[in-house]
Amino acid sequence: MPTSTPKGKTPRLVSTISMALIGASLFLLFLSRDLSEGLQDEWARENWGLVVRYVIAMLLGGAIMGYLLASMFGHAGLGGWIWAFIGGLLSTLVAGACGSLIGLLPDLLADGWQAKDLVAILFGFLVLPIAAAEKLGSSVIWLAAVAATHVLSKYVRSKLRKRV
Repeated sequence: MPTSTPKGKTPRLVSTISMALIGASLFLLFLSRDLSEGLQDEWARENWGLVVRYVIAMLLGGAIMGYLLASMFGHAGLGGWIWAFIGGLLSTLVAGACGSLIGLLPDLLADGWQAKDLVAILFGFLVLPIAAAEKLGSSVIWLAAVAATHVLSKYVRSKLRKRV
């Protein structure tokens, strides 16, 4: 029985979807806590298109990172769990920056590159961790989502090994 999945057969779909959902949900969590009345705040009502744009951007950022880091999920043993935690952390951090860049694309195309755009993109690294760190419950939910990604990836890997 082989100890690794065949080349090109990693469970990318699991990690792509999971990280996309984590990215979008943490952004919504950040936004709802950042605004005094949550998503019912006057600013959010007036800028609904911007809110939707950034939720989609964080969803895409998470999906991209989940796809790229899929090989970090689903390995056996304690090392596999540590690898999955690191993969989830990297995915979350970089997904925020990637999502910020995607969210800024319409502005970048309209106005061109400005120094403040770099600050917004770099802040994207912190958006999702801040959302998870504000309350212990958010961090536990994030950790459970990463663990679920790992377990589902491990299940898919085991199915792929049986087919080989």
